[in-house]
Amino acid sequence: MSRSVRLAVVEDQLFTRERTISLLREHYGARGEVVGFANVEELLGAGDGFDVVVLDLQLRDGGLEGRNAVQAVAEHARVLVFSGLESGEALQRAQTAGALGYVSKDTAQARTLIDGVDAVLSGESFVDPALLAKIGASARKQLTPRQQEVLRLEALGCKLAQIALELDPPLTEAGVRRHIERIVELHPDRGKQADRVRLAIDLGLVTPWEVSQRYAPRSP
Repeated sequence: MSRSVRLAVVEDQLFTRERTISLLREHYGARGEVVGFANVEELLGAGDGFDVVVLDLQLRDGGLEGRNAVQAVAEHARVLVFSGLESGEALQRAQTAGALGYVSKDTAQARTLIDGVDAVLSGESFVDPALLAKIGASARKQLTPRQQEVLRLEALGCKLAQIALELDPPLTEAGVRRHIERIVELHPDRGKQADRVRLAIDLGLVTPWEVSQRYAPRSP
């Protein structure tokens, strides 16, 4: 990337803000301008013109934080969240509010932040791989091995009767349905089958390639 870029860092902790600015300036060199702000209000007061805003979610030095901060900034620039919040809910809220990228302060290496900014600059979405792995591991713990297998088979295109037959030992269709209902209780935003397919991918139970191949199970 040879064109000049203009970046902003919105972070209320001075040490973290200066460290992030220094990292970005070192990477982008003369072709990058990096400006720091303590809150979203200061950023918006500086006007438009930033290509990417690296944004903390927990900003105590202003009126806007969390989802509201993402929404306000996303109207003017591409947003990469750089936060200590490491839950699937925080990630989903940020993405829904308009963030293209999400990097954890706690798990990410310096290179991860740079990769995230580069991706967002190109208009691509990016999520810290270590954070995704951590979220997936935490979410998998909520599901029993049996529920994980039901979710995996459903994501691979199996119907209730096929899932019941594939399980070892087999279940009735009603038993499979109860497992799916329990999965939805634990993940209430995944009530639709398409959403559960995405959940199975997010949890590492299947790959997008496997889903595209539509697993062919034994006939009941």
